Amino acid sequence: METSTLDFIDTHCHLDSILSKLNLKDFSEFEARFLPDNFGGCITISCDPLSIQPTLALMDEEKIFGAFGIHPHDAQHYNPDLETQLVSAMDKSKTVAWGEIGLDYHYDFSLRKIQREVFTRQIQKGIGLGKPLIIHTREAEEDTLAIMRAEIPQDWKVHVHCFTSSENMATALLSEFTQLCLGFTGILTFKNAVELQGIASTIPLDRFLLETDGPFLAPIPHRGKAAHPGHIPLIAQKLADLKGISLEEIYKAARLNTRKIYGI
Repeated sequence: METSTLDFIDTHCHLDSILSKLNLKDFSEFEARFLPDNFGGCITISCDPLSIQPTLALMDEEKIFGAFGIHPHDAQHYNPDLETQLVSAMDKSKTVAWGEIGLDYHYDFSLRKIQREVFTRQIQKGIGLGKPLIIHTREAEEDTLAIMRAEIPQDWKVHVHCFTSSENMATALLSEFTQLCLGFTGILTFKNAVELQGIASTIPLDRFLLETDGPFLAPIPHRGKAAHPGHIPLIAQKLADLKGISLEEIYKAARLNTRKIYGI
C-alpha cells in the first residue's frame, strides 16, 4: 500500500458512536491511538435526536466539524421542537451542512410517506439556511430523485453519502446536479461491490468524497470491526487502484472536493 503525507478528511462519520464502540473516553485518546499523522479532520454527523448534544460537544475539538439532520429511520420523530434544535445547531461556526437526510426503504423504520415529507421539509430548511445537503438513499432511487429534482437547485452543494445505488442513479445525479459529489466508504473494498467499483473507476476526479460512515462499514481487512476516520487511507488506496492513479492524486482531489462542498 502506498503512503502519503497529504492530509485527509473523513467527510462523514458518527464520532460519538465510534468512541462508544471503541470504549474510549474522549477524542484525544482516540486520536492518539487510532489516527495517523496526516489526519486533517472529520465531519461528525448527528442524525437522530439523541446525538445532537454529543455532536455539539465534540465540535469543540480543533479538527472536528459537524452536520445535523434527521435520518429517515427517525423521520417519525421529526417535530417543531426538534427542528428548532437543528436550526440552532446550524448557527455554530463549525456546522458545515444539514444532514444526513433522505429515504431508506430497506428497513422502513418510519412510514415511507412520513420519510418523504420529512426529507422534503429538511431540504427546504437546509436550503433556506444556505447549507450544503447530505443525502442518504437506500432502495429508494425513484422517490429520492423525484424529491431532489423538485426541491434542490441544480447548482446546490450536495453530498450523496455512502453511495451504493445503481449506475443509472449515479449518472442522473452527476449530470443533473452540477456541484454534487458521491461519497465512497469501506464498501468500495468489499469483493461483492462490483457495480460500485465500476462506478468509482469512472467517476470524474472532481465529483467524489472520501468517507467512512464509521462506526459502520469498516473496509477490508477490518470488516466486522468499528470503522473510523483512520481507515480513510484504505478507501483512498482502493479508489486509486480502481482508477489506476496514485494515492497522492486521490488525496489531492478529495481535499479540493471537500473544500468545494464544505468549505474546509
